[in-house]
Amino acid sequence: MADPSLGLVMILKNESQNLGRSLAPVADLFDEVVVVDTGSADATAEICAGLGARVFDFTWQDDFAAARNYSIEMARSDWLFWLDGDNAVSREAVVALRRALPEKGPAVLWGLEQVESTGGRLWQKRCFANHPKARFRGRVHEQLVHPPDWPGLPTSLVIRHWGYDDPQKVRQKGEYYLGLLELMLKDQPEDFYARFQAARCLINLRRFDEALTALRRFANQKQAARKNPQLWAHGHFLLAQCLKRLGRRGDALKVLEDFNRETPGNALGLFHQGRLLYEMGDYPQAAFFLGESLQKKLDAPVVDLDPVATLFQASFFLAKSLVKLGRAKDALPHFACALNLMPQNTHARTEMAQALSDQGRVETAIRELKKVLAFRPQDRRAQAMLREMGVAA
Repeated sequence: MADPSLGLVMILKNESQNLGRSLAPVADLFDEVVVVDTGSADATAEICAGLGARVFDFTWQDDFAAARNYSIEMARSDWLFWLDGDNAVSREAVVALRRALPEKGPAVLWGLEQVESTGGRLWQKRCFANHPKARFRGRVHEQLVHPPDWPGLPTSLVIRHWGYDDPQKVRQKGEYYLGLLELMLKDQPEDFYARFQAARCLINLRRFDEALTALRRFANQKQAARKNPQLWAHGHFLLAQCLKRLGRRGDALKVLEDFNRETPGNALGLFHQGRLLYEMGDYPQAAFFLGESLQKKLDAPVVDLDPVATLFQASFFLAKSLVKLGRAKDALPHFACALNLMPQNTHARTEMAQALSDQGRVETAIRELKKVLAFRPQDRRAQAMLREMGVAA
């Protein structure tokens, strides 16, 4: 039996300056490259054709899903991987992706998008079987919709994304995306996905009062819990975040308490409640909820979740809570776990050094502080701690 074919599908507009980083390095590794040009005024189409792509013109309709679905319809490969003009993936990752393709049955493969401006990493559905039932939905923040019985397979794939480097352009994008989401809600007022994304967009634009109204309406759409429990959960976490931004921590805590009562055992729900309790100074309860969250599968693929950052925060703030409770010895393994995830986080390493020092393990603390200064030579707290220990910084 022949190996399954793998195609690359892209929707582009005026990306000639990015193609040297995005398409050019990997074009030859795919069985086909399909590019849908939505109205470029530069050399995007010519460059793509020169790299072997089949290029199709598509009149922009203020609808990202429509353009993506057109790219799928033009593709012939068994499996499709999507990439944007401001995305890049390594050649090694494409080779690994081919090896990860299932031998039987349709499926969806997840990858991690790494936002270069922040270092954040988000789970996304990036590769899927070319099947009539797999299509994108939504004018913006479009999501791949497919039969619910298709398995979702996490991979080691990392996609670099540099499209959020310019704050002014990010705000312009946010305003434009919000307009598209409002069009979606005008057509379908009860579209809970569009309402969720509109609220998230409002938070990013720092319009918290408007976001709060949208999120409360979203949280009351009980059909969302049945149709997409993951998204419904995320909406509650955003609602709590919005209330916290408005200085209403008590109300935020009640949202999370109600969610965890209604959805017991949800790893992210436990994490968010524990994180907020730490901020509120309730260290015993913070330690309990953060510890419980780490017993669950906190790094399972969830759209737009940064699994590394989430696991880091759960471990770090659990350790900090234990220190606050006078249990520095119990905190040390959790500091170590956090640093295994983010070894260059100097704040976590300094906190661990303090806990080590409190336990009388001064030599080990000194080694950790020297690591801090190797990452950040001017770190004042590390310098001060070393001086207190009689060591030259």
